[in-house]
Amino acid sequence: MKYIGMDAHSKNSFFVVLSRNGKVLHREKVTTQEGPILAFVRSVAGPKKLAYEEGVMSQWLYILLKDEVDELMVCQPPKSQGAKNDWLDAGEIADLLRVNRLKSVFHSDDVIMNLRVLISGYDDLLQEIVRTKNRYKALYREAGISIKDEDIYEAHEPLLQLDTEQRQLVGSSLYEQLQILEQHKQKYVKQLNQNVHDYMPVKLLEGIPGIGTIRSNHIVAVMVTPYRFARKGNLIAYSRLTKHGRMSDGKLYGRRRSLGQPVLKDAQGRCS
Repeated sequence: MKYIGMDAHSKNSFFVVLSRNGKVLHREKVTTQEGPILAFVRSVAGPKKLAYEEGVMSQWLYILLKDEVDELMVCQPPKSQGAKNDWLDAGEIADLLRVNRLKSVFHSDDVIMNLRVLISGYDDLLQEIVRTKNRYKALYREAGISIKDEDIYEAHEPLLQLDTEQRQLVGSSLYEQLQILEQHKQKYVKQLNQNVHDYMPVKLLEGIPGIGTIRSNHIVAVMVTPYRFARKGNLIAYSRLTKHGRMSDGKLYGRRRSLGQPVLKDAQGRCS
């Protein structure tokens, strides 16, 4: 068995190949494009495992490489110390893969994985709307103007109450930005509503009281499939519904929740 560590960047990717005993067999730098990556991976003869860190290109690389190796792992970034460079990172990933010390991050070729892109964009848009609203409302507070939120966000007239041309200029710009952001939000909402008809899991969840259309899309995008979990306890922990004890020398030093998805915990609270 050969163990391949990959450190992928937008321009170049770095590969380190280790033997079963940890000996470096090969190192290669290739352009981060489909052809060069596949050519290198296919040039490594015999059984092979490959791992790389979770990042913006993870899903693309997963679809590209899943049928090219005996085992493919997308992993959490190793907690390394000391000097770092691309070759060291790739070598460390390969070595941790060899001794089975990497923590995997779920990826799949399921079409539902596409929902993650949509939900990520929707969440980013909501955050931008909140930030823009806060900046816009601050203009009125700076001028000592007390006004209801629905009035300043839904009508252009309150801008005339701002006391300087500078505030009116900034306020007009922020108001127009909000209108554009809200228009884009409606496009997202339209697609999320369409997903109720396109994806059966979204439709089933949407019918549960307390879930709704937006949250059902979030849950399906996060979960993809419950069969990714080996045991129901793993799903419960991933949903942040339980705490793990911190033990040392037989003594309990508190409890903490597992890393997981708060949206699943929040959904459970709304349905209970």
